[in-house]
Amino acid sequence: MKTIRRILFLIAYYGWVKPTTSRTVTTDLLGFSIVVPPTVFHPKFYFTSKFFAEFIQTMPLRGKRILDIGCGSGILSLAAARARGSVTSIDINPAAIRATSVNARQNGLADNICALESDVLDRLDPAVHGFDFVFSNPPFYGGEAKTIAEKAFRGGHANSFMVRLARDLPKFLLPGASVVVVLTSDIDIYACLQPFEENQFTFQIVKTKRLFFETLSLIELRQVPSA
Repeated sequence: MKTIRRILFLIAYYGWVKPTTSRTVTTDLLGFSIVVPPTVFHPKFYFTSKFFAEFIQTMPLRGKRILDIGCGSGILSLAAARARGSVTSIDINPAAIRATSVNARQNGLADNICALESDVLDRLDPAVHGFDFVFSNPPFYGGEAKTIAEKAFRGGHANSFMVRLARDLPKFLLPGASVVVVLTSDIDIYACLQPFEENQFTFQIVKTKRLFFETLSLIELRQVPSA
């Protein structure tokens, strides 16, 4: 099964995805017109984006402060802003920050989205930034990224992205805050989330989507209040 999946992936990637992602394109998704430049995670080619954005649209976000970590072209930020949330969007890729800003403007949501270049949470100040909801479509595959585009997929050796996120995120969470991430059955989900457990977070699966070769899971994490 894994061999078949690998063959199909290579056919799709080299025949369709790679030629498209080598140039700036415009795509439509969930009623948004989205510009996607090269090196930026394409929300239509990777099913996690649509699955997560559809879920966000059902959430009570009016007046809430939201952080989108690894915003890519901004689809999660757009969904949260359309639900009347105030969104801070961050990504290590400067092309993603430019794309999110452009997409916020052209979809009439620029007043609700502030995009900042940041390596995980390094550019945020906990004295200024506090959030009710945190959303992330994280780089959950192992290994070091060789290009800026690969940073959307590979979180470094020893789960380093999730280790940093779990360590630093608590100081940005408002009381009762909810963190939601999307993961795939392609990986060891428990191992990926272990840094959060080590930092006193609980987690539960809130929604799943079965695809042909994998199952996507939206997982809510909450920090256990200190005694």
